[in-house]
Amino acid sequence: MANLSELIRQKEQQTEEWKQRKADERDSLNEMNDAAALRVTESTGAFLHYLDVQADNPRFSASNVLLAMEQNPEVTVFNSVKGWNGLNRNVMREEMGMKIRVGDTYVRDGRQYRGYKVGRVFDISQTTGRGQPAKNQLADGSDAMSKALYQLLMVSPVPVVTGDARGQDALYDPNQQQIIVSGYISDSAAFRALSREAVHAGIHDHGNFPYYSRESCALSADSVSYMLCRSYGVPCDKPKVTDLVEMFDGMEARDRTSVLANFQQTFAAQRASIQRGLAPQQQEKKQEQSVER
Repeated sequence: MANLSELIRQKEQQTEEWKQRKADERDSLNEMNDAAALRVTESTGAFLHYLDVQADNPRFSASNVLLAMEQNPEVTVFNSVKGWNGLNRNVMREEMGMKIRVGDTYVRDGRQYRGYKVGRVFDISQTTGRGQPAKNQLADGSDAMSKALYQLLMVSPVPVVTGDARGQDALYDPNQQQIIVSGYISDSAAFRALSREAVHAGIHDHGNFPYYSRESCALSADSVSYMLCRSYGVPCDKPKVTDLVEMFDGMEARDRTSVLANFQQTFAAQRASIQRGLAPQQQEKKQEQSVER
């Protein structure tokens, strides 16, 4: 006859051990995330590298990009085993990869929960094969560039008009709450300017953010524009990061991650709009595994 008391005890013990493993995993990832966030926001070189890695891995959250960078400071383009296999590349057998958070649904004690599990991704240097991640390239005068510019107009939080941009390619006017674009600039210049000024307008939020100033928001806007341009092969100077330390001064690591997450989410929203315009009937190729946002 089964000893129910013993079986119940074993079940409770397994549950507690499972909870402890999950807590240990969570603590380990949080510690790595915090360490990376501090390093990236205290070093101009590390910050610019973060922007490159985030731009080259657009479907991964800021947190997961930070985790990858903390485990592999030389990381460039990364993916899951399944993702690399889909690109005709194989992960080398001895490689352990990098831990990230992957969205998960699980059942415990008859109830369904949503959370995350630990997944692993691998830098392209940890793989072999002929396949390469697809690279977007928007050229001036191309149909694809015209569609991309139209989508940037559509995603702008305020009206866009042509006119005197006061010597710049484009300028967000907080008084009129509109973006003014010069009518005499190249497609690439318009792409850079529209993506940047849309961030300024978004931060101002139709005047609901009373502390908005162009100077204080410049790094945010320039960073998003840089990532979008890099993602589509549009020439763009790296952001000026002289105010980096001042911007994050006094912030806890979690708050710094939240700021970077806002950069990533704004970049991802602009990119998603462009992708819809470039391929309205197709989903973007699944180069990366879906991950927790």
